[in-house]
Amino acid sequence: MERTIPESFAAKSYIYERGEFREGYVMVEGGAIVEEGEGRCPARPDLQVAVFPGVVNAHTHCADYGLRAPPGMSLEELVAPPDGLKHRYLRETPPDVLSGSMRRFGEASSRYGSAAFVDFRENGAEGCRLLREACPDAVVLGRPESPEFDPEEMERIMRHADGIGVSSVSDLPSRYVEEIADFVRDRGAILAIHVSERVREDIDLVLSLDPAFVVHMCEAEDSDILKCAEAEVPIAVCPGSNAFFGKVPPVARMADLGADIALGTDNGMIREPDMAAEASLLVSIAESQGADPSSVLGSLFSLGGKILNRNIRLGRTMRGRCMAVPFEGDPLPENIFRPGSSGASLTKTIGSE
Repeated sequence: MERTIPESFAAKSYIYERGEFREGYVMVEGGAIVEEGEGRCPARPDLQVAVFPGVVNAHTHCADYGLRAPPGMSLEELVAPPDGLKHRYLRETPPDVLSGSMRRFGEASSRYGSAAFVDFRENGAEGCRLLREACPDAVVLGRPESPEFDPEEMERIMRHADGIGVSSVSDLPSRYVEEIADFVRDRGAILAIHVSERVREDIDLVLSLDPAFVVHMCEAEDSDILKCAEAEVPIAVCPGSNAFFGKVPPVARMADLGADIALGTDNGMIREPDMAAEASLLVSIAESQGADPSSVLGSLFSLGGKILNRNIRLGRTMRGRCMAVPFEGDPLPENIFRPGSSGASLTKTIGSE
């Protein structure tokens, strides 16, 4: 059962900071935190909430928010370039419709409590321009359209983007990907890559490109995960979209092998940008794989900002937003992120920088 929170309330709160919960209270009016503190709540609490500041949705595709993925389609049929359903939709849909979908996705992301989302933006420079105009706070990772490396196209993309998001090394010639990586590295921008989502891919090639983070790793083996951990390259997992295609990220092995884990909701046509619901699914997977849910909690709500801080200033994106999740019992992952849990946005209007 989905749990929602009212626009105004007093709550006993557990604020998640630096890997642990700090007990206190919050007073909320009109969706904004107007008072917070430690100790007992000055008013009778209406509920108990866990508050997560600065939540970053580490992997999205927001332009297909206006499309609903038909059930039963394979990964290749739905999202493989250049003729998967998503790519045909993005080519054939008028720009104003795509822009409207992006804007609605951004509004939903904020409503669910994310302070920022990192979007892999298709459609070249024009796709990046549309997203930057529709959602100025989005972190935009563009994708070139040219079949060969074109430095002029890359320059046009970077006028609107924070970096480049590559579909996968299996989709492009190795030399092309290397030229993209060199271009991004020269500018100190973000490079991120889909890896081993459908089939296992060459992690040595991927890591030689010096990505800021990789996405999925569903088909990765332990040696691949360990290499990411040793290279300090975080892995953004997207359990909801993976489940749509019958895949499960090996999050227990990632935690055991010391890999940093971030969380993303992936395609808007498959998942709402609801990070609490995504965390609920991830905690369930971690438990089913024999992992302690607390082993993944810390990275979920700290690593996204850590990824971005390597390359861009987060001041543009944060805006003082927090995610609040009502729960019962002790502030443990299994209590907070139960099936059906859903967050809501709170704007921190006091004590924010």
